[in-house]
Amino acid sequence: MLTQPLVLALLFLSPGLALAATDDPLPGETALPATEPSKLLPVKDPRSESPVREVLHTSARIAAEVGAMSVTGLAMGLPGAFIGDALCRNSPGSGDCLGGAGIGYVLGASVGVPIGIMWGASLLGGKGTWTGTLIGAGSAAGAGALTGLLVANDGDRFAAASISALAGSILGSFIGYELSHAANSAPPAPTEVSVLPSVAVSQGGMMLGLGGSF
Repeated sequence: MLTQPLVLALLFLSPGLALAATDDPLPGETALPATEPSKLLPVKDPRSESPVREVLHTSARIAAEVGAMSVTGLAMGLPGAFIGDALCRNSPGSGDCLGGAGIGYVLGASVGVPIGIMWGASLLGGKGTWTGTLIGAGSAAGAGALTGLLVANDGDRFAAASISALAGSILGSFIGYELSHAANSAPPAPTEVSVLPSVAVSQGGMMLGLGGSF
């Protein structure tokens, strides 16, 4: 007489066996229909943000990028101005070296721009990469310098190329950083949870089981 309770206990503790038993009931048994599976519950990433909050966070990050870019651009531009002025004064037949200092400042600031963007964005949890930022800055600065050399007059080519390189460095750094940030911020695919309880009744007793996917 102890065999039947023992078998029922084992079936209760083994959901897989119980579920298998409901598929093929023994002759003479009347199996109750399995209960409906519960709804698939999407598990949301706790780090996901609402659209409004995400826009505010992006605006704050870009503002930090602009502020930090201004600081590093100035910090790198001043040494560039001194170097440009010194090179101009050491050149034979040099006159007013204000233009040389200005070109040196612009070139130094072009180097400081991507550094500031990375620094400012990292303060607010940005996920952009150095690779994307530097590739964007370098390619856009090179394109700007080449455009300045081709478009400007003979006497203004170096000045135009330097200013165009600075503008390209700023624009390219922003684009390169934001693209790499977006690539690293893609939300993961939501996971689904499904639970399926099952009950089967026969002349000899009742079998219970649970099946789920996580």
